[in-house]
Amino acid sequence: MNARQLPNLLTFSRLLLAVVSFWFLHLLSHSAGDLEAIRHNSFIAFWFYLVAVSTDFLDGRIARRYGWVTALGRVADPVVDKVLTLGGLIFLVAAPFLVDVEPFGERADAYGELVPAWAAVLVLAREFLVTALRGLVESRGMEFPAEMAGKWKMTFQSIYVLIILGAAGGVPGAIYLDFLGLLWEPAVLNGLFWIVILMTVYSGVTYVARAVRLLRGQKP
Repeated sequence: MNARQLPNLLTFSRLLLAVVSFWFLHLLSHSAGDLEAIRHNSFIAFWFYLVAVSTDFLDGRIARRYGWVTALGRVADPVVDKVLTLGGLIFLVAAPFLVDVEPFGERADAYGELVPAWAAVLVLAREFLVTALRGLVESRGMEFPAEMAGKWKMTFQSIYVLIILGAAGGVPGAIYLDFLGLLWEPAVLNGLFWIVILMTVYSGVTYVARAVRLLRGQKP
């Protein structure tokens, strides 16, 4: 294998890992009332999702460090990122019963919906908007690379999905890190949810502003 293709291999491995995670999330969405199935499917989905997210921090870093950036990678990386984050959020929308099971159940009223449908629609709309802007700008012969705000947006979205899956799957107890239970205290998890929403909106606005400047012939 050509070493230059390593970042692309990691990108497509992320897609494969995401698909496996989605399968267990699909099973999870049909596990209402079966606490053992909920814990089992959440636990396995968590680990595949975690490894998938981890590869995102590797492929870009390797590509930039060794100058192995390719046209395929520039297109595939953001697409796979979108599949990973949107898939995780949408499957959690399909499992609203999670808020009624351990460790959320006793304080369900303090959480509301863990992933309300409107939040997933907002994330989806932002991704469509940015993709459309990228296509428009690049059709004019200009580059429209990812911004740091977009990476932070994905990071917070991924962390939010992982916290919910980890809590429902009993991951902290399984790895003897029970203190991680602090992450799903209502104040912490609700605060993280609104950070996800704000970062989604903020990153979308920054892309729109940059696209407008580029299309007007100004410097990005």
